[in-house]
Amino acid sequence: MSRELYDEEGNDMKECDVVIIGCGPAGLSAAIFCGRANLKTVIVGMPEKSQARLAKNIQNYFGFPEGVDGTVLLEKGIEQAKNFGVEIIKDDVVTAAPEKEKKFVIKTSKAQNLLSRAMIIATGVPIRLSGIKNEEKLTGKGVHYCVSCDGPLYKNKKLAIIGNGNHAAEDAIEALSYTTDITIISNSPSFDFSEKYLGGIKKWNIKTVCIKVREFKGSNWLESLVLENGTELKYDGIFMACGVAGALDFAANMGLEIENNILVVDENNMTSTEGVFAVGNCAGRCRQIAKNVGDGCNAAISVIKYLRSRELYFDYVHKTKTT
Repeated sequence: MSRELYDEEGNDMKECDVVIIGCGPAGLSAAIFCGRANLKTVIVGMPEKSQARLAKNIQNYFGFPEGVDGTVLLEKGIEQAKNFGVEIIKDDVVTAAPEKEKKFVIKTSKAQNLLSRAMIIATGVPIRLSGIKNEEKLTGKGVHYCVSCDGPLYKNKKLAIIGNGNHAAEDAIEALSYTTDITIISNSPSFDFSEKYLGGIKKWNIKTVCIKVREFKGSNWLESLVLENGTELKYDGIFMACGVAGALDFAANMGLEIENNILVVDENNMTSTEGVFAVGNCAGRCRQIAKNVGDGCNAAISVIKYLRSRELYFDYVHKTKTT
């Protein structure tokens, strides 16, 4: 367990070697490596918020030829991390800030304070819900958020992509690997495609409908969607591409370099601030569990070296940027 300290106001504070913010595959992978190395490791996160739980049959993760439910994978990861002494705090981080002596203070929504020698940010890129009725109810049951993850379930099926911008166009073009019956529905008054993506839509004859969606219908699985004008359309599957909501406010407050809402990291998954690492979807564009787990491994090994041979390893891994 982490050593108990107190802050200047007398509140409890845990001292750790590394705090991992996020309890998805990337964060859990990092925790397993840090725990095995006997670092005092604490994860702060809500497993039920991980996007991995939305994947009901992951077919492209090594070692599961029959596929694996995302929730099951997370549960196994949590159990494995705990076996190596990792403490998991089910809470959200509200602030993270550098402290003197190259340490960091992390505060949670339930007033838990942590003092850590290193941080690994594994928050992912949260989904921004569209507000369409029954979206949450049917998530993973015909309503999805990752074409590369769940697109193979819809070979030669009829798909709708919900969104009005380049994100929707990119998803539609990617979905062509599985089917050619694809419609982009704006769910807004207009489309906003760049010329490049508009050209792709025309080239591949992807249909577009500019209208809002009122609701998704279905009891145990998606059956249809209802447009704003009352028209009901049947689709086998729907992929949401309405954009993402940034969850990196605390990272921005620390002065970490962010580009296009993604944390900039080096080859060791270290951010622009010494001692702070980032993994998974919040630090890369290949949003696959396999890649995120690899990120966690890479960052954890970098943390281990950073903490145990700081002077030797710092010059090797961290590139000081000049302006």
